[in-house]
Amino acid sequence: MIKVRKAKKVPASLHKNPCTAYDGQDVQTQLITDHDGKCYLCEQLTHKSFEIEHLKPKAEGYYPELKFKWNNLFLSCPYCNGRKHNALQLLDPTTNQIEEIIEQRIDFSSQKATFESINTDKQTVDTITLLKKLHNGKNEIRDVRTNEFYKDIKQQIKGFLKLLVDYQCNPSTENKQAVIDSLHISKEFLGFKYWIIKDSDSLNATFSSYLKWN
Repeated sequence: MIKVRKAKKVPASLHKNPCTAYDGQDVQTQLITDHDGKCYLCEQLTHKSFEIEHLKPKAEGYYPELKFKWNNLFLSCPYCNGRKHNALQLLDPTTNQIEEIIEQRIDFSSQKATFESINTDKQTVDTITLLKKLHNGKNEIRDVRTNEFYKDIKQQIKGFLKLLVDYQCNPSTENKQAVIDSLHISKEFLGFKYWIIKDSDSLNATFSSYLKWN
């Protein structure tokens, strides 16, 4: 999970009075553009399967007044949207540098995704709680969908690590560009890639300028 951008101009359909839909075509189009077609929580490309998610839940008893508010709408995959609990108070990814606040790593020895932060405020703790649930399953037990999701992340991160090894063994222009390309904003799982680079002084010295998104 990383910081995401949102267009300042509110989609026209949200200006209707009364406003009856928060997922109009213009909202969908703008969010796909803003989030580079990725779920704001797990960073997977949503392709044709996506939902419009409320950062602060629209349900009665929570924030029904924010149901049609542009700043509360985000692009999400059905997997993440279905597993986000209303009681969780998440960090706003448009105003917080999530990839700096939360350390995000894949521990291949334990087959787990790890999320840590020195911050102890409720929003950070709740965001970590959700990320752990999405990646490792409820109570650290993965169901089939969670396991398939983790396998996809693991495969992509292993591919990224190979690019880094290739560069370290042969720091050619071509190998460097391959790493840079994999750090483009349109790529998946940048939060994990961010911390792989940050954990290495030499890699960070070379690629830190390519870790600045949104």
